[in-house]
Amino acid sequence: MVTVFRAPRSYTGEDLAEISCHGGTVAADAVLNLLISAGCRTAEPGEFTRRAVLAGKMTLSQAEAVADMAEARSETAFRGALARYRGELSDLVAGITEDLKELQAEIEYTLGFDERNRADGAVPKGRIGRIAARLSGIVDSAAGSRLLVEGANVAIIGRPNAGKSSLFNRLVEGERAITSPVAGTTRDRIDATVVLAGVPVRFVDTAGLTRRAGTHLSRLAIAQTNKAVEQADIIIALFDGSRPAGPSDEAVIAAAGGRPVICTLNKTDLPRRFDRSFARKCPARLMPVSCRTGAGIARLRSRLARILSAGPGPKLTVNRRQLETLSSCRDAMVRAGSAPTLETATLETRSAIDMLSQVDAPAAGTDILDRVFARFCVGK
Repeated sequence: MVTVFRAPRSYTGEDLAEISCHGGTVAADAVLNLLISAGCRTAEPGEFTRRAVLAGKMTLSQAEAVADMAEARSETAFRGALARYRGELSDLVAGITEDLKELQAEIEYTLGFDERNRADGAVPKGRIGRIAARLSGIVDSAAGSRLLVEGANVAIIGRPNAGKSSLFNRLVEGERAITSPVAGTTRDRIDATVVLAGVPVRFVDTAGLTRRAGTHLSRLAIAQTNKAVEQADIIIALFDGSRPAGPSDEAVIAAAGGRPVICTLNKTDLPRRFDRSFARKCPARLMPVSCRTGAGIARLRSRLARILSAGPGPKLTVNRRQLETLSSCRDAMVRAGSAPTLETATLETRSAIDMLSQVDAPAAGTDILDRVFARFCVGK
């Protein structure tokens, strides 16, 4: 069956035909081969949506929302992408752009007709400050939404046999990691994703950290753990409560660095031998758990959920590219507010307008379009 969509009332704004055939790859491949033999070609990734943008059928942020809805790993992420598809971000950008253009016109009028203000460098700091403050609020809200769109990485680090794999299995509610009383069982990173507080959370179980110099396992563990820590949004630093603290525990604290960290004391079902004096060195208060009995695991999950959903909740969900653009616009307006002269202020305001235009109207070449549509599947 062939369904015909006439321009401009089609997805791409062009004459379009959609073919429906029997299920299975053989029938579909036969139809596709007939089309190719008649002079058609297969679409590039995201080509249909790209044509829709170029034809003015949707904005660039709406096009990105199509991909984000297809890739959404939680209901919250899907709702945020749907809001952008319905024009939430486009409407917001249009309003700020209008304010910036009015500000630009005011500054250029002063430059052209008020020589005294031009000489004195009378920058309208109040109006610029209000726009910059609004942009800062939007950026802060959008930055908080990044985890909803992209998900959060949580790395579990600790000395060998501290119970990292057991904690990993408890948190993902499955038996993904091999557990053993033999130290050093986990030699490679293992990961699994679950949805927690509306955020897709990728838990990473790492090899044990140790300061036994010169061993291959030690070097490999440090390299793997450092990579996991570098990519982590939150770190769970796990300590063995049944053993005295040692150099390997010092290595755990050092590896966590300045990242957000939850310090957890495992094996609370056994007699405690972990040094209370060492506990004071931990960057956060120790949370007691027992991976064997499950005690404290629910509390740990709740703590993670609170961190992921901190604050009243973001009002705007954006992807990384959009956040970078909004941040650059905000930074330009902050510089405009501290500009010594009107000439500098107008240059920074013009830069802010140009940056903001990239959210929806990438007029300068195809590099932005290529970056956006590279992650689309062919069927979009």
